[in-house]
This record gives sequence, C-alpha cells and structure tokens, in this order.
Amino acid sequence: MAATATVRRTRPRGEIRRSQILDAATEVFLENGYGGATIDLVVERAGASKATVYSFFGGKDGLFAAIVEQRVERIVSAFGDPEVVHSDVRHALAHIAERYMEVVMAPDAVGFWRLIIAEGVRFPELARTFFEVGRERTEAHLAAMLSVWREQGLIRLDDPKLAAVQFLDAVGGDLHRRAMAGIFPKNLSTAIQRSIDHAVQIFWYGIKVDAPRRARLATVSGGR
Repeated sequence: MAATATVRRTRPRGEIRRSQILDAATEVFLENGYGGATIDLVVERAGASKATVYSFFGGKDGLFAAIVEQRVERIVSAFGDPEVVHSDVRHALAHIAERYMEVVMAPDAVGFWRLIIAEGVRFPELARTFFEVGRERTEAHLAAMLSVWREQGLIRLDDPKLAAVQFLDAVGGDLHRRAMAGIFPKNLSTAIQRSIDHAVQIFWYGIKVDAPRRARLATVSGGR
C-alpha cells in the first residue's frame, strides 16, 4: 500500500489535473457535439476553473487537439524502436495493429469519428486537426519504421508513406466502418483479431524479402 501511495505522489499534480480536464472534455464533446460543447460545460464537469482550462489548452480548439493527441500517444508509444526489431517485422506489424485497434475501436474513439463525420463540414478546422494531429501522425510514425526496415533490407516497398496508410486501412477495414454506424459483431474481440491477422498476412506477403535476396542485401551493405 505504501509503495502505491508513493507512486501516486510522484505524478505531478498538474499532470493529474490536466488528465481530469481531458476526460471531462471528452464526455462533453461526445454528449453535445463540437458545436454544442463549451468551456463552461467542461469547467462544470471537471470541477475546474476557466483560468485552469485556458492555461492548459488555450480554448476549445486546443482541448480537442489535446484529446486527439492523447489517443495518438497511446498508439505510437507501443510501436517500439524499428532499430531493435531486426528480422521479426511481421511480429512487430501484428503488435502495432493490435495497439491501433485497441485505441481506435474504443467506444469514445468511435464516437469521435462519428463527431468528425457529422460536424466536419461545418467545422473544417476540427476535421483538419483530427486528421493532422491524429491519423496523419500515426501514419508518419509507421512510415518512418517501414523506411528503416527497408533500408535494413528486411522488407521491400516503393512508398513507405502510402504503405502505412494502406496497412492501417486494412487493419480497421469494414469492422471500423460498421462500428461508426453502430453495427458490432457478437464477439467483437474475435472479429478484431481476425481483421488484424488477415491484414498482417496480406501486407506481409506483399513486402517480405526472400532469404537469398536478404543475404545479398546484407552482403552489399556490409561491403560499403
């Protein structure tokens, strides 16, 4: 018990307050939509002051961007370092896909996708923030990893950026689209794993390098 209390005390008080405000703001956005959400509602839900909210986020736009960024961090933090993957790229891709689906298929994440579809036309900056801070950052992180693996001779592909987009699309696939419409399979966890396994298998067979070619690449690299 004492150890747990010590861990809790070591977390900065401002970080805890910031997280509480983000949780409250998430609920407010999902319940009221972007247009109907206000700082006053967030303040009331979080039990915070306007000054505190503005000092952390600068306003409603900043709050929304922070929520999106928080979810992206949950995804990319599990990607790992491409330099230490070595030869097991397929396993790394499966791990990335699992983490990605764990985050994007969460009820609040699905709710945010619905919010963007419903209000993106009226609030173009909202949609732009969602994609630039959210999806595009995730894609860029994966593209960087694919580039490293390509340079190491572990995979073959022409366009890492496009490949990253297509991989994440394949992982979510029809399952994510149906979730946005409120249609879920009876066994969601099984359906998610099936979608991941299928996407990784197809993607891997499209980028893998055969053993003889990998040996040649390693020889060329070693002779530089």
